[in-house]
Amino acid sequence: MTKNLLYSVLFSCFFSVCTFAQGQSLNWINSHALPITDNENDNKAYYSQLTNLLKDNKICGLGEASHGTHEFYTEKNRIIKYLITNAQYKSIGFEFGYSAIEPINVYLLTGKGDLKQLMKPLRLFNTKEIYDLFEWVKTYNTSKTPKDKVNLFGFDTNYIKSDIDASANFCSAYLTKNASLYTNGSAAIPVLKKITTPDFPLYELSDDETGIISRLNTEVKLKGTSTIKGFNEFKKYISLLYQGTLLSNPLARDQFMAENLIDIQQETKAKTIIWGHNIHFAKDTNMPKAKGMGYHVKEKYGNEYYAIGFDTFKGKVTVLDGNDYVEHSFEAQPKSYSALFAEAKFPTFFVAFDTAEESPFYNANGNITNIYSNWTNVIALPMKPGIDFDALIFIRETTPSIILK
Repeated sequence: MTKNLLYSVLFSCFFSVCTFAQGQSLNWINSHALPITDNENDNKAYYSQLTNLLKDNKICGLGEASHGTHEFYTEKNRIIKYLITNAQYKSIGFEFGYSAIEPINVYLLTGKGDLKQLMKPLRLFNTKEIYDLFEWVKTYNTSKTPKDKVNLFGFDTNYIKSDIDASANFCSAYLTKNASLYTNGSAAIPVLKKITTPDFPLYELSDDETGIISRLNTEVKLKGTSTIKGFNEFKKYISLLYQGTLLSNPLARDQFMAENLIDIQQETKAKTIIWGHNIHFAKDTNMPKAKGMGYHVKEKYGNEYYAIGFDTFKGKVTVLDGNDYVEHSFEAQPKSYSALFAEAKFPTFFVAFDTAEESPFYNANGNITNIYSNWTNVIALPMKPGIDFDALIFIRETTPSIILK
């Protein structure tokens, strides 16, 4: 056999094996996926399976391949409404700073405030889809007793200057009255005032100043509880300020987001839905190439943390260009999970991987779509089904989220 003929035979065999494997994978998707439609009556099987998968759940993560996709947002809305109404979920966490979300939570609980104004700081979350969800939660809460109302919280660190300043001002005012209760109380006041200097980055405090905030944060945590007015808020805000001093470390943010979520869930004991980017919710180190938020949450909750990734093949997306909102077209890589899923018989579907070790996907690495808040030309991240995410919602073609006017 000539060398060229041998190469030809080997290539033909390799192509046949790849085609067969791809066909097996597509057949598995077509037989295991549950279609999602706009007709709620057609989604009973999907909701039934989801409810069963979440029966022992404490944290349900709803990821997204981008922060600017209309269909991701509308499907999440439907899931959240269903879980609140039918599965006793009472808490929703957003990948955004605690300080910006807390006034919105007050609105959802009491109706006080102007929701459109309160949502303006939310950047890519300042959308009509999320506005509609918040209004639904507020209406739902109207007829509920305090213990049955749904609460909203931000589990991200405060990285927006106005939120950082608000936290520092609150802590400074609290310590003006109560500094003597803490070893580092008086020393912290000038540091807090320095933080509120215009354009001053929190993580550029000196080592001594960072040490003061760190030691004060430790003191407050060790104190646990207090009857002093404003203590709980002070405890939260000094913790957020401490976190902000370490945000120049790229690994710090995800660990802090996990800690914030865990602190709130452990305090409330509520079944909780979290909303954020796929890369933060992945349960393994494969997608973020580090111990992300999902990794830390899994370490704490084990199988009580259920992560659902969201993927798409092509469309348009809203992203940030500085402070402006812009739209970009995209299409996934041809040799990717996203491209394979796009060939499935359902244009939108839910598929669970967590109990499917016999599937051709389990622990097999492939790319899914990934779009950050700011546009980049690299729009893919690796994902191991059943390892990074327990399940996936795929929407073949998507459109930009609708920025709230």
